[in-house]
Parts: sequence; structure tokens; C-alpha cells
Amino acid sequence: MLRVGKLTSGYGSAQILNGVDFELGAREVVAVLGRNGVGKTTFLKTIMGIVRSRSGSIQFDGRDIAKLATHEIALAGIGYVPQGRGIFEKLSVEENLLMGLRSDPEGKSEVPDFVYGKFPILAERKDQLAGTLSGGQKQQLAISRALCGNPKLLLLDEPSEGIQPNIVHEIGSFIRELVEGREISVLIVEQNLELIGLVADRFEIMVKGELVHRAPKSELGNEEMLADYLSV
Repeated sequence: MLRVGKLTSGYGSAQILNGVDFELGAREVVAVLGRNGVGKTTFLKTIMGIVRSRSGSIQFDGRDIAKLATHEIALAGIGYVPQGRGIFEKLSVEENLLMGLRSDPEGKSEVPDFVYGKFPILAERKDQLAGTLSGGQKQQLAISRALCGNPKLLLLDEPSEGIQPNIVHEIGSFIRELVEGREISVLIVEQNLELIGLVADRFEIMVKGELVHRAPKSELGNEEMLADYLSV
């Protein structure tokens, strides 16, 4: 599904990713953990073409996407939910979802039924300005908007940030349903170990722009390992 080899990228003269190697299979959920500032968000942005790669390769579905524009990567089948959600706050809920349809290669013009079916609050408030939603509702909207493009791979950056625990659990359950029912793969950057334990098949830890530790989610209970890599 996704294969990254020796990937480097950064901002100006600062190099952030230092030769990342990574693989994600079909219908697999992998979490990337790490301290703040180690390059996790840059990794997702580089896959999406928001930050340009400097060297290395990004293969998606057997296709080299490293030099494609961001909209071409979206059309290739990758959906992205950025940290902070990135919704259009002055547009309505429905208008946000319709924007998501622009990355659907089939050119659909209506919001998929499953989106409103899973998050009925979005249907109830479809004419409401997105900026007036709660934090949890905004996250539901951001994920739903990405799914309107019918992606094969979903990139999620800190989806639990700033939302209440019951909504975190609801979003986690939804991600598992997507993988099992719609054959989507998910790459998630996250600090919430409970959410990772709920959704991920395995995790990798990033240190100084490199992925240095790979493990099944059962290792999330290894406090010594987590302290070595994640404690401040």
C-alpha cells in the first residue's frame, strides 16, 4: 500500500526527516509516536506533498508520488486530516463535506450516506457554520470530509487533541469500522495511548526524524520502553 524509503525533508536550511523507512499494508492501522518536535507531522505533510521531499522515495499503490502536487496525491487516494482539523469555519457543515468530494476520482456530488449515518450530529447541523461546532464535532467533520474523497489511505494527525474522552472512543471505533468494512489503511500520529491501543495494529517511534523502534501494540504496556523514547 505505502512504502517510504530513505525519506528526507525539511524547511529551508533545517532538515527534519533524516532517512525515514516505513511500510504500511492494506487494511492496516499503524501509529507513529514520539516526543514533540521530532518530525511526526512533517512526515505526514511530506507524504501529502505539502512539504516537498529532498531525497528518498514514496510509493503508494505501486506508484511513485514523491514529486506529485498535493491535489494529485489526494486524487491518487490519500486523505489527510491535519493537526488542528483544518476545517473551513465560515462554511457550513455540508459545504465542508462537499469540498471533500473534490478529491473523489469518481466525481461524486453527494455526501456519502455512511458519513451522516455514523455521525448523525453532522446531519442535524449540516446548515450550521462549521466554526460554531464543538471540538469533538469539528474532528468528526474533519475526518468525514477526508472520507468524502473515498481514500484508500487515511492520514490522521493528533485526532484526539482537545476533545473529550467519549468522543475519542467514538472516533477510535469508527476508524476500526472503516478498516474492517471499507478496506482503508490508516497512518495515525497520536499521543493518546488509549486511542492507539484501540485502533492500531502496531506502532513505530520517531526520534530526531528517524523511525527507530517498531512493535506490536501489545508493547504499549512496556513502561520502560515508553519512558526511554517518550518521556521528557
